[in-house]
Amino acid sequence: MINKQKQRVVVTGLGVVAPNGIGQQAFWHATQHGHSGISLLPATENSQPISVAGAVNNFVAQTYVERKIIQRTARMTHFAFAAIQEALYDARISLEQENPQRVGAVIANTYGGIEYILKQLNTLYTRGPRFVSAYSAIAWLQVANVGQAAIRYAIKGYCKTPVNDTVGGLDALAIAYSALQRGAADIIITGGCEALLDPFMLLILAQQGQCYVGTDTQGYRPFDERAAGLIVAEGAGICILENYEHARQREAFIYGEIVGYGQTNDANGLQDPPADGTYYARALRDAMQEGDISPAHIGYMSLDGRATTHGDLAEFNAFQQAFGQQLPHIPVSVPRTMLGHSYAAAGAIDTITALLALKHGLIPPTINCEDLHSAYQLDLVRAEARPLRSTARSILIAGRGTGGSNVALAIKKVDPEPFLS
Repeated sequence: MINKQKQRVVVTGLGVVAPNGIGQQAFWHATQHGHSGISLLPATENSQPISVAGAVNNFVAQTYVERKIIQRTARMTHFAFAAIQEALYDARISLEQENPQRVGAVIANTYGGIEYILKQLNTLYTRGPRFVSAYSAIAWLQVANVGQAAIRYAIKGYCKTPVNDTVGGLDALAIAYSALQRGAADIIITGGCEALLDPFMLLILAQQGQCYVGTDTQGYRPFDERAAGLIVAEGAGICILENYEHARQREAFIYGEIVGYGQTNDANGLQDPPADGTYYARALRDAMQEGDISPAHIGYMSLDGRATTHGDLAEFNAFQQAFGQQLPHIPVSVPRTMLGHSYAAAGAIDTITALLALKHGLIPPTINCEDLHSAYQLDLVRAEARPLRSTARSILIAGRGTGGSNVALAIKKVDPEPFLS
């Protein structure tokens, strides 16, 4: 068997729908200045345990989606369409001019279109079966996002829908990266979307014991003495990934290159990650090894930041194993403290944040962490953004899922090169 040389994979377009900004420009402006998008949820007739969240307010679906499609799809898909539209525009790419069999889509989702199906179930029991939409069969499924994107953009190539708790977005990027590496596509639309702020879903999440259940909009405090859980959020993050030579041929702007991916599993069931962090550390090392990155090369690391005593300790222990004495010299941050944790969208939005950090030379802050726990010897960027070292070339993005999924993605800055004539 002939071994084909692995292709380089770069990011050429970014699209984001987040609680603190819809669109890349608004999102980055808020993120670099530490502006939070977390707010109190509207009161409901029945009290709900989760009362603050990262809700995407002022989102007008009609701006991005045709009216008939809005009625046939869930809020998660509307977010995905908005982010895809922006990412394609940002990449300055026209898919009509591409071979549709060489274009793919890998979009993660965890909980599906929960609000869509619950609305249809209510219709069934209050008005009867004739009033239930025929699209109930597909609109709420996680695969609906990729399916609708394929229809809209005539995508006939590599398509996948990762479902992996809170790390699905990172998995989507990694799956797309691997497919492009081996030449399965030239362009892949990838990332994640989530719309889970339904009272029923919030009740379930609260019962897992990982979410903040107070009323303080600043309650998301990873690595803080007062850590009391993560704040949930909705949103979408989409990246356009391309074969490097394909991007050069069309003289595309390159945000960065994906160079490494690590994934392990603690096989821990529906429990907090093990406190020793052994398998999480291995995922981090695998990503660095594949990307040929040493701890000294890392200009910034985006953390998972569960904001529970057990979760933060497990993450810190993993970092100690992976980076040893270099750990205190690596700037780290949890930008999602401004957004909340958007599950399948979280890793994709974290990656977009990291790529914008490379572009603008600025590490976004971790807000709300005013009393860093003495047990964590971390160079945590807090309160205000910090300039990225001028020599920094690499960023590591890390995430964990319930049950023990550990994922790390390594990206590098790409030096400008003369475009092909």
